Amino acid sequence: MRKINPYLILLCCGLFCTAVACGQSLTLDTCLTLAVQNEASLQNARIDVETARMVKKQAFTKYFPNVSATALGYYAMHPLVEYGIDDIDNAMVRHWLQNLYMQYGRMIGLPDAFTIGEKGFSVGATVVQPLFMGGQIVQGNRLAQVGVEAAQQQYLLQQQRVLLQTEQCYWMVLSLQSKKQTLEEAILFVDTLYRDVTVAQEAGLLTRNEELKVALKRTELQSDLLRVNNGIVMAKRALCQLVGVPYSEGVQLTDTVNRRPLPPDSLYVEAGAAVANRPESRLLELQSTAARIQQKMSVGEALPHVLVGAGASYGSLLKDEYSTNGLVFATVQVPLTAWWETAYKQRTAALKFQAAENDRKDLSQKMLLETEHTWDNLREQYAQVTLAAEMVAEADANQQSVLHNYLAGLVPVSDLLEAQTLYRQALDQQMDKLIDYQITMSRYKQISSR
Repeated sequence: MRKINPYLILLCCGLFCTAVACGQSLTLDTCLTLAVQNEASLQNARIDVETARMVKKQAFTKYFPNVSATALGYYAMHPLVEYGIDDIDNAMVRHWLQNLYMQYGRMIGLPDAFTIGEKGFSVGATVVQPLFMGGQIVQGNRLAQVGVEAAQQQYLLQQQRVLLQTEQCYWMVLSLQSKKQTLEEAILFVDTLYRDVTVAQEAGLLTRNEELKVALKRTELQSDLLRVNNGIVMAKRALCQLVGVPYSEGVQLTDTVNRRPLPPDSLYVEAGAAVANRPESRLLELQSTAARIQQKMSVGEALPHVLVGAGASYGSLLKDEYSTNGLVFATVQVPLTAWWETAYKQRTAALKFQAAENDRKDLSQKMLLETEHTWDNLREQYAQVTLAAEMVAEADANQQSVLHNYLAGLVPVSDLLEAQTLYRQALDQQMDKLIDYQITMSRYKQISSR
């Protein structure tokens, strides 16, 4: 995978700000850096990594005590408990107390009834510390760590996709620009030929038919040039959208396609080692690990849960007397009927683990085949590049030979136009082979961690 230098990011940002006002010149490395910074799916992947980290921190809090505070206050329209002299069943006692209250009670301000629960309040705090939860807290934290690493590997995988897509788009623009240059040279050649043919036709040396053939070829090339120009604009727009740069007609790509690339032999990595270092392989391992952790967590649901705690309160709920109270407690929860359900959960988790292992083995083999196939394609495409260069040389020599024969009057103008078309096609095919080789090389570097 192509490495992104952090210092290059700062340099590119400075160059980008300078280039906005005066036409932008983008290198391939600049585009790759900007794509990593600005591409939407990569931004979301970074958010996923941060989200996984927050989940990990959330799981870590389960190790600590759970502290809660409560406050209660009330005021009743009628007391919850009210008992007075009139409520005494014994008539003699009731009559005696009423007389006593009338003589002395009112004088000293005593109430004629006893009330409880008319108003009150209380504040308190509780601390609960889990001692043993069947290993669920420990396994939950391990699962959260697996989630963080999986999100990081997903980010690396998405980064590879974006980088490869950016390279493909960049080389597509350069390919079209090369074909535009070839077309412009062909148009210049045909324009010169058209002037010569027109003069010769007016002099009676050539027929009108010969002149029309050149004119048709001229129109055909100009039409092709319009299509290529439109293709360049669309490809540049796609590239700018991908890297997060506003499109303008001044956007220029400064890299060039190397027409004599180096052979791929120095890039070779043994397929097994390449597969082992890929993010996809690590993701498959994490998938199996997560399934194994979930299996252990299902066992923890059926094990005893032990908690200890303490509480304290202050207030007056029934009487006007304020007091402070405290307590400590411990609970042991033994799920007696959970083993039946847990047995099925364990079986389900075991099946998921087996499925994850099957996926890991199957996809590892497929990645191994992909690595070998990409290497074979890279070598084949390098051979195609060599053959394409030879075809360009032959087509150029053929065009020069036909031109000499045409100037000597030995061949018609149609042969010269055909030779020029073959030369242009050879150049276009050479550029296509070079671009294919460059993209395949980038992909092989990614999957081999070069």
